[in-house]
Amino acid sequence: MTTMACADAGVIVEARTVKEAARIAAGTGGVHLLAKEQGKLSRRVRLTGEFESHRAAVEAVTVLFGLFTDDGVPAPSGWTVTGASFEVQWPREPPLVRSHFGARRYAHNWALAQVKADMDAKQADPEHQSVPWTLEALRQRWNQVKGEVAPWWAENSKECYASGIADLVQALANWSMSKQGKRKGRKVGFPKFKSRNRDQPRVRFSTGTMRFEPDRRTIVVPVIGPLRSKENTRRVERHLAKGNARLISMTLSERWGRLFVAVNYAVRTKVVSPSRAPVRPGSRAGVDLGMRDLATVADTQGVITIFPNPTPLRASLAERRRTGKQLCRCIPGSRGHRAAKAKLAHLDRRCVNLRLESHHQFTRWLVDTYSEVVVEDLDLAAMKASMGRRAFRRSVSDTALGQIRPMLAYKVERVGSKLGVADRWFPSSQVHHGCGCRLVAKHKLDKMLMCAFTGELIDRDGNAAQNLRDWPDHASCGSVGATAPFVLGPSPDGTGDGSDARTTGHLGSGRKTGASARAVRGEARTEPSHGGGTPQGVPQPWASQSSLRCSGNGSSRL
Repeated sequence: MTTMACADAGVIVEARTVKEAARIAAGTGGVHLLAKEQGKLSRRVRLTGEFESHRAAVEAVTVLFGLFTDDGVPAPSGWTVTGASFEVQWPREPPLVRSHFGARRYAHNWALAQVKADMDAKQADPEHQSVPWTLEALRQRWNQVKGEVAPWWAENSKECYASGIADLVQALANWSMSKQGKRKGRKVGFPKFKSRNRDQPRVRFSTGTMRFEPDRRTIVVPVIGPLRSKENTRRVERHLAKGNARLISMTLSERWGRLFVAVNYAVRTKVVSPSRAPVRPGSRAGVDLGMRDLATVADTQGVITIFPNPTPLRASLAERRRTGKQLCRCIPGSRGHRAAKAKLAHLDRRCVNLRLESHHQFTRWLVDTYSEVVVEDLDLAAMKASMGRRAFRRSVSDTALGQIRPMLAYKVERVGSKLGVADRWFPSSQVHHGCGCRLVAKHKLDKMLMCAFTGELIDRDGNAAQNLRDWPDHASCGSVGATAPFVLGPSPDGTGDGSDARTTGHLGSGRKTGASARAVRGEARTEPSHGGGTPQGVPQPWASQSSLRCSGNGSSRL
């Protein structure tokens, strides 16, 4: 836990709601700050003296708070929010669980019907008073009419209905922000009614009896009761037993015919953030992600390591086709139909687990080995759109490269390492790491590229990993609209601005921000530590990849 020495300047605590901020101000004697709008209070409270003297009073209200110095600089609060998922056995009364899933779906559809009715009434009569699109207002309206629209409401937990209404409120907020142009990404449509066949069965609990039993095998959920976990719950229960963690919510969901409990909890930072020295302290690695191989890693010692791509979906496509044909030939509801559905669910579950395990092993190996890791900011949606054929787009989804960067983000924070993100428009695979020229390729997706000066063949992935390894710290912003430092190498005709200059201009013209993409000569590429493009005495992956590939199984200890 970090102690803040701010006795003179004081600290500012930011709560989740204005009501929580008012309770914190009353308990600590702090000053409840005003918002930018006149006459309204904000979610911030200014405290005098050291924060540790007020920590008990603040944590008595909530542990989900933000901490800032007097000048607005964020500071560690001593708590971090994390999660865990456990597969549990179905209880003796499965209809009770499915009733909770249906209650959540029913509340969502009722609230959506209420919103649509208000919109139609508002269009017919401008003076019609509609129910606000907030969780408090819709829940209050639900409590007024639940006896008429759902006489069976008492059979389930009240959190079922709150969960369905909260999901609708979030969906309406996403649609509204997307319509106003305030939300990034693709446009979000208006919410639709939930169907029993399409909606994922789930329900979220934020209040009630939620606990982990000391036997580390039992998870208690409100109304439903105790559920037997198929794995040990020690990683969560030991923190709760010591008082170092607080449960925030539990989400009960069904997937592949199995039951899972996802736990969201806050834990003290000193418990989950141990300082651990990497295997190669002071080293830096550039990581190039791809579809041929999961990743190509180049470090400051000149060692290039290649991690194979498991591609679990491609490996199971033939079996999935056979099982799908078998499912179509069976009578719905028969034993053969149920067996075929169970086999398809098994194949799906195996693909997800293999992909997730390989990503966890790879990211764990990175943070345990290197002090700093540099990855590139990938636009996976654009990659899929540019593939054209469905089989190529399936390969992008099968690799699931979007999972790696979030995993690295929280793992480097726990071990105290550093994560750098190169700009999305940096042509790491096209710029030769040795001389700075633009590499030439006959086809767009060729693995081996040719140097325009020496004529040697360069591995695309190994070259990209070396360029990412030498990405300058001052340019590691990671935002899409930021200016990318490109390498401006000499052209074959001796004019000084070669193919990289044309690449820079082409990419810069497509920017929405209008920022210039041209950088100072030599800004992006630092001099290699080994004094050349190819380290002597180090085997290259394009010469002998088998000696550098990791097996990907448990023996690699990723």
